[in-house]
Amino acid sequence: MSPALPELPTPSPVTRALRAAEAHPAVKGIEWVPDDGHGQAVAVLAMDSNLPSRWLARGHSDNGVRAIEPVKVVFGKHFPWSAPTFNLRDDFDRSHPHLQPWGPGRPPEPCVVFGSATELMRSRGFTGLLDQMADWLERAAEVRLIDPAHGWEPTRRDDLHDTAIVDAAWARSLQKRDEGCTSFEATYRAAAEADGTVSTYFVTLSDTSMVIRDGIRGDWTFSENDGIRAGRTIGLVAWSGKAPNGSPFVGAKYLPETVTDVRSLLMRAADLGCGDQLRARLDLVQQRMQGRSFKIPMPLLVILLVRRPSNLIGTSSAVEMLPYVIEVEGNADLSPTSVTPVRIAMHRDQISVDLLRGASGEESGDRPGWTLIGCGSVGSKIAVHMGRAGLAPSLVIDRKVMAPHNMARHALLPRSPGASISWKKSEFLAQALSCLAQPPRMLHTNVAGALVSSEKDPADIMPGDHYAVVNATASISVREALALGRVATRRPRVIETCLLAGGKIGYVAVEGPNANPRTDDLAVEAYRLLGDDPSVNAEVFGSWAEARAIEIGQGCSSLTFPMPDALLSAMTAPMATMLTRYQSSGLPDDCGHLVLGKLAADGLGLSWERTVVSPFVEADPAQPGVLARISGRVHDAICREVASKAGSETGGVIVGRFSEASETFHVVDLIEAPPDSRFSPEEFVLGTQGLRDRIVELVKRTNGTIYPLGTWHNHLVSSGPSATDLSTALLLAPAQTTPLLMLIHTPDGYRRIVSEVVRRPGTDRA
Repeated sequence: MSPALPELPTPSPVTRALRAAEAHPAVKGIEWVPDDGHGQAVAVLAMDSNLPSRWLARGHSDNGVRAIEPVKVVFGKHFPWSAPTFNLRDDFDRSHPHLQPWGPGRPPEPCVVFGSATELMRSRGFTGLLDQMADWLERAAEVRLIDPAHGWEPTRRDDLHDTAIVDAAWARSLQKRDEGCTSFEATYRAAAEADGTVSTYFVTLSDTSMVIRDGIRGDWTFSENDGIRAGRTIGLVAWSGKAPNGSPFVGAKYLPETVTDVRSLLMRAADLGCGDQLRARLDLVQQRMQGRSFKIPMPLLVILLVRRPSNLIGTSSAVEMLPYVIEVEGNADLSPTSVTPVRIAMHRDQISVDLLRGASGEESGDRPGWTLIGCGSVGSKIAVHMGRAGLAPSLVIDRKVMAPHNMARHALLPRSPGASISWKKSEFLAQALSCLAQPPRMLHTNVAGALVSSEKDPADIMPGDHYAVVNATASISVREALALGRVATRRPRVIETCLLAGGKIGYVAVEGPNANPRTDDLAVEAYRLLGDDPSVNAEVFGSWAEARAIEIGQGCSSLTFPMPDALLSAMTAPMATMLTRYQSSGLPDDCGHLVLGKLAADGLGLSWERTVVSPFVEADPAQPGVLARISGRVHDAICREVASKAGSETGGVIVGRFSEASETFHVVDLIEAPPDSRFSPEEFVLGTQGLRDRIVELVKRTNGTIYPLGTWHNHLVSSGPSATDLSTALLLAPAQTTPLLMLIHTPDGYRRIVSEVVRRPGTDRA
């Protein structure tokens, strides 16, 4: 039978809610007061707690939950913009979990939802809140509000005035085998409430807090600015030891939060196995405060640590922290009979690596460090993304200082409009990461210059125990300096990140094991891939000719390319995700990765494609001089071509790029032999039919970033260059401005010929 609801006036949010309550199966009766004299509507719902039959006959459960419980619903002045509150009868057993920690002066208030009751009401209406309330009563009757499988429910501490800001992992680590209590120097901030009668305290305690050996400080000075008072105070952390049987003390019974004064605080500490130590410490503090007078009260922080029978929900620890604040003045009474008020405080964790990782869904534990080279727009975005996940770089390197235009895309904000130009980029980023509890080491140096000139050992710049060096400079000089042979053997693997085509293309290159493929190999491979993609090659290879320069100041180095910060962020966030995965799961163990991101035409969509790049093959590795590095894909293609013409020499044109700085050929593609080529066991003669057109098309498509390097052919037996090979090289060399490379494939590896003709400027004489 539905409850009898009095005739209601014109529909309103409250009357609609009560109509929903009338229809709810758990509601057996309603009493309604439209106005309680404070502008609030109040309804008392008779709710069925769904007791099992063994209790139903007597009308209550073993722990006193009645078959029909009166639940008072208070609809505030802002309903339905804010959810109503539910109150239980004053004599309801307060030892249940999921109750707000109000003292005896307020009725018990159940926590019917984990999170925002208002948001639940927005999505499911008032009926959704009634469902939760009915479920709460049923679980309370059956002592199922704590599910051991999910963990221990901490004592609720919501919507309180005072806050203890403490690194929970550090505080829990203080607990020893025996009962104890330690005094620390804490800091606090205080702000007056709107009525000016109560101060709200924020007390901070951390692993850097100084231990106070004698139990008290001597300096009680504070400062005040804009109504915010800040100073130093005392923080006491007490913990339980052993139970009478010698096992660790465990607070296995859920107790209501009834602490209101020092007397009840010490009683609670005794219940939790740390009363003696806390009482002795408070006695010492009281003795040292005798005869002192304070102009303004200060907060004394007390934290009780108690072991629970299971880990707290959402944590890997069974130690619960219970913080309290005592507002003390000189000659404060802190004795076991004291009625000096004690305020229950909320706990908020300090920023820490574990906190950031937990909030980001990352596992705690040791992770290998990494080095960031380049603290500009891309580097800073990646570093801050990863710093917020507790995975910040251990070392940041940059040689430049901040300029005002950097603020358009940098991850960090200046302190004032004129303050940004004086900061070193590495220092600017390092300070921000320090605020995320991950202070990196920083270097303000020209990495390329230091490596090329051998001013510094690569291992000193980039620690060998780091899992990777992330090069976010977009500098070809830095890329090639990192690829130098004597550098590559003394540094971690390199991951290069940058943006191309005005930010429309994202680029991530992951070096292979033992620097093979290197990031300079991967860059040339990327030129080939992008040149073969008609959807992006015009954007990539035409961007520098079409880009608009913006004026940022007079003088050298005063040009940059316009790009919105939103686009930069959209590209760098996936890069940070990739680096996070590489850091946790490891870099590829047999290859390199080339990952390219493409922005959709509408500027909203973004797609990434990963290409696995096999190790490069080096031609004549024992021969000194210019290096020739052949991509694994090209090597496989050459081997297939040789196998297809068994008993005959074959060949074609090799395509790639030559680096003057490192004196290295990077071979990444082939142009097959024209149809008029001649193949025989004695020789291969490269034809010319259609070859020029194909070369012109290649160079045009990639804007000259890759080009023909020379030719390749094979020998049927293991042998060095023939006289014909040498004469051909000399004939072809004058036709190109870069050195000519001829590769000879033999059964036991490659031979190479490098030929270059250097003329005196302005003459025809060699």
